[in-house]
Amino acid sequence: MMRTLSTRMKWILGVVAGLVVLVAGATAGYAAYFADHALPGVTVAGVAVTGQTQQEVADALRQRAEGIAVAVDVDGTTTTASLADLGVSVDAEATAAAAFEPNSSVAGRLRALVSHRDVPAVATTDEAALASFADGLSAAAGTPVQDATVALAEDGTSFQATPASPGIRLDASPLADAAGTAASTLASQTVALRPEEVQPAVTTEDARAAADAANALVALDVTLTDGITDFTATPADKASWVTIPAPGDEGGADALGTPAFDRDKVAAWVLKTGESSNEDPVAGVNNVNSRGDVVSVASAGEPGWKVSNADVVARAVFDSLSKGQSFSGDFDYDRVEQEFTTQLIADGAENLVYQAAPGEKWIDIDLSNYTVSAYEGATIVRGPVSMVPGMPGLETVTGTYHVTRQVASETMRGNDLDGTPYVTPNVPWATYFYSGYALHGAPWRTSFGWGGPGGSHGCVNMPVDEAKWIYDWAEIGTTVVSHY
Repeated sequence: MMRTLSTRMKWILGVVAGLVVLVAGATAGYAAYFADHALPGVTVAGVAVTGQTQQEVADALRQRAEGIAVAVDVDGTTTTASLADLGVSVDAEATAAAAFEPNSSVAGRLRALVSHRDVPAVATTDEAALASFADGLSAAAGTPVQDATVALAEDGTSFQATPASPGIRLDASPLADAAGTAASTLASQTVALRPEEVQPAVTTEDARAAADAANALVALDVTLTDGITDFTATPADKASWVTIPAPGDEGGADALGTPAFDRDKVAAWVLKTGESSNEDPVAGVNNVNSRGDVVSVASAGEPGWKVSNADVVARAVFDSLSKGQSFSGDFDYDRVEQEFTTQLIADGAENLVYQAAPGEKWIDIDLSNYTVSAYEGATIVRGPVSMVPGMPGLETVTGTYHVTRQVASETMRGNDLDGTPYVTPNVPWATYFYSGYALHGAPWRTSFGWGGPGGSHGCVNMPVDEAKWIYDWAEIGTTVVSHY
């Protein structure tokens, strides 16, 4: 026979169930709130931040850090320094992020109900700034000790020593400890420093010996060649390769290191020198007709040359210098073939002395036939026109030129073969293509189409009407080809 629950028992079970629901709801609400608020029991540098957002924690930290100071007593004289004066920076964002690390999980939020957690401020120290502040305190307390140093001379080609001198020195380690404590706890600190009379750790003799050793390295010769040109490292080049380890870097805390060449700096000079000796290829130009066929080479171009053993040479240079030996060696080169571009020429122009583009204006001066012809592309549009070129000893120049200027009428002056000056006024329709050489009208001549004694002083003499036609048709830049 089944027994039924009493009314009292039913009431108790109902209360328990309600409490469970209530606790579960409260727990869920707690976990949700503290997902983005500082947890119970969390302090940052000793100050409670519970309930604050991460941004609020960071803002408060910045304000606290600005008010922190370190009072430094040096023989009864107190100097107050901020964290910034000491090169100390408090990273408010990183500190706030560290405070919120447990918030990322529900378990972490619940553990905060039964635990306490203090988060130190996250800080970094600029050691150089801290040392500079300590040096300032030393200078105020007396004459600081001066270690001898080695540095490049003003001309950058040799090393020289700066003498040492005795003086006072402050042990800055207590100051560094105080600055670190002030930063992590965000609480102002007091520290006492006592200056001590000390002798230089690096003596003048030490520095002079190091300078002499460095200058001996600079005296070594380094010469590379491409087979034609020599490339020699200057004293300034070699001095820039030398490194002298400071005290603490090599040989103990109080000693200058042994001067030596820096491998990377030597290699950089060799690579740069090799690159400067490279020759870039010069692109060639092929003439093509309207069908795209290559019909001639307008310019062959030139291949280039590129250093192929720079790394090997760099290692050899460094190895030789490291043994105290000068070095001379050769660069090797790989041939770099030139590329070719194309330019369209008029059909039939491949058989002419100038491969003009379709429709391009150009002037043909034929010194063998004593004629001038005007072309557009491969088509003659004027000529051949008979002319008279320069006489023997004052021959018309040959080559490919371009029209540089044009003058409708002018007085021409010069010298005959025997040096006698001449003056010819009112020379018409001059088209200059090189220096004082021009095609122009020659109204004083009665015949054309010949050359030899009695010819011009180098210009191309033409009938006046033909010279005017050239003058009107040609343009500045028009190509002029003079040839036999």
